[in-house]
Amino acid sequence: MRFHRFLGLPLVALLCSCAAVKVKSVDPTDTLREFRQDILSSDTLSPFSLQALRMAGITQGQALEEGIGDDDRIQFEKFATPIDRAYVESELAIGRAQLLERTQPEKAVGLYLHAADLSSQGFFLKDCKAPVDIRCDSFKVFYDRAVRGVVAYLTEKKWQVNAPLEFPSGAGRTFDLNVTRKGPVEDPSEYASIIPASSIGLEGLTNRHRQNGIGVSLVACRPRRDGSREEMYLPRVGVCLPLTAVVRFPKQNCHEARCEAWLDLVNSVTGETQYKYNGATLPLAADYTAPLAALVEKTGMSGWDGLFDAIQGNEELLKNTGFYTTEPYNAGKIPLITVHGLFSNPLTWLDVHNDLMGDPVIRETYQVWHYLYPTSLPIVENAKTFRDKLDELHNYLVATSPKGKAPKNMVVVSHSMGGLLTRTAVVKDSRGLQEFFFGDPERVRELDKEVQAQIEAYLNFSRKPYIDRVVFVAVPHRGSDIADNWMGRIGRALLSLPKTVVQKSVAVARGARNIIRPDLRTEFDSGDPSSIRGLSAKNPTLIALSGLEIDSHVPYHSIIGDRGLGDTPNSSDGVVAYTSSHVDGAASELIVPADHTAHAHPKAVGEIRRILRIHIDQIVRDTPPTKAETKR
Repeated sequence: MRFHRFLGLPLVALLCSCAAVKVKSVDPTDTLREFRQDILSSDTLSPFSLQALRMAGITQGQALEEGIGDDDRIQFEKFATPIDRAYVESELAIGRAQLLERTQPEKAVGLYLHAADLSSQGFFLKDCKAPVDIRCDSFKVFYDRAVRGVVAYLTEKKWQVNAPLEFPSGAGRTFDLNVTRKGPVEDPSEYASIIPASSIGLEGLTNRHRQNGIGVSLVACRPRRDGSREEMYLPRVGVCLPLTAVVRFPKQNCHEARCEAWLDLVNSVTGETQYKYNGATLPLAADYTAPLAALVEKTGMSGWDGLFDAIQGNEELLKNTGFYTTEPYNAGKIPLITVHGLFSNPLTWLDVHNDLMGDPVIRETYQVWHYLYPTSLPIVENAKTFRDKLDELHNYLVATSPKGKAPKNMVVVSHSMGGLLTRTAVVKDSRGLQEFFFGDPERVRELDKEVQAQIEAYLNFSRKPYIDRVVFVAVPHRGSDIADNWMGRIGRALLSLPKTVVQKSVAVARGARNIIRPDLRTEFDSGDPSSIRGLSAKNPTLIALSGLEIDSHVPYHSIIGDRGLGDTPNSSDGVVAYTSSHVDGAASELIVPADHTAHAHPKAVGEIRRILRIHIDQIVRDTPPTKAETKR
């Protein structure tokens, strides 16, 4: 009897549809992980969507592989809350689209558009005004994945969209997709490549700077527009820009089961950090580091080639001497100039550039211009060329800028020997140089007219009025011991100077030899005009330059490395002693625990950011009030 009763228990349980209920202990971390799970972070739908399917008697496999029937979908939409509908239908559409991308790409795009529309509606739901519901955070993630799916399809089709494309979603709606090509957005047909920034892994850069917001961050590369004045200073390989793809759904163009969708490519580098979507202003997503890395890779300067060119000082590098920027000229922004040092090139500023442009205030206010030059040349030769190229750049900026937006308030950040070039552009005047070299400056008139003109070009200069602030980093104002020791001798042995420069320097030196002070002739007769020789503390040219007074209208700042030893003023960065880097009268001086590469140290970058923000504040205070401000 008991045995028969025992055998009958499963049958009774089955007929009653009863299940034993038990409570067990679980790890809260596992519960939280499961709670935050969705179709993008795993192969399983979120608990919210799975529960909705269970209540409708549908399995996950059926929903993703076959879709949901019209009756079940209508029933769900009828009784679901707005946030339930937006979340569950978005996730189901994305999950199904991911399965169909290869076999039925058009249907997948329709589902992605359906998901993008519903998830973007979620941005504005009343339940998300105070987003305590975890699903509110997921709407942006779903929207981004859906837009990325649309972008992938258009990229495959090479953006050949000249008329609306029709995409049925299989979820009760059909979308007509358009690509905006006019107005304040970019035309995708002008770009050679457009890829998601998330598909680019980075090496060689310390930080990656992104801005969170609506849309998918892209890296878009294209050739330089050689006929455009705004692009004259771009690298020859072209430009890579941070674009953001946004898909919008104008509600006035959505009628019952058919809706219009528009894809906009917004240029994030022009200062557009906000996007107007259905009457609301939302932050715009952007990745500012990935395009910079992509451009550097295209230039081919990221390896040893750049160092080799710097040592050899070849004729090709001499032709390419000048300024370069990584984006088309943006009128109204403050020019921020960088000048590299010995055996280097602008890539030494890559981390600094990246971190400065990661600061939204600095990014919206400044445009970076890098100066490239052959560092093997004599310092006076490079300094003269630098000043000439500065004038060329300034004239270009003035001619290219709209009326009322002429460039001003230029800032120069220089490292090592680059600081010596920079100093010649901000001194009060150079009247003491000819007296230093010749004793009596009037003796120059005894020389050939051509030699006189050349000496004038080298030794007569003063502050460039458009430079308003300077930052010196590890600059050997009074020379470096490395110029006279074994390292300097090896460096000089490796150097080769362009023949045109050597011939020119020799001609000027010979022409002026007879009037040079007798006690300086031995140095000039050495036959070594290289930059390394010029960095010697005994070099008369460097001694003369260090004695020139910086114009009082130009605030200057010093950043100096001490290798972390904390022994200033007896410190050195390993190449330049503190006594050489220090300059009296600096608006600020910061010692950082770094070697001669102090410019790339985080504390140095932080100091440069601080200085640049002070510069902005100074400009604002010095700007006269407008009529409207006066009335207030």
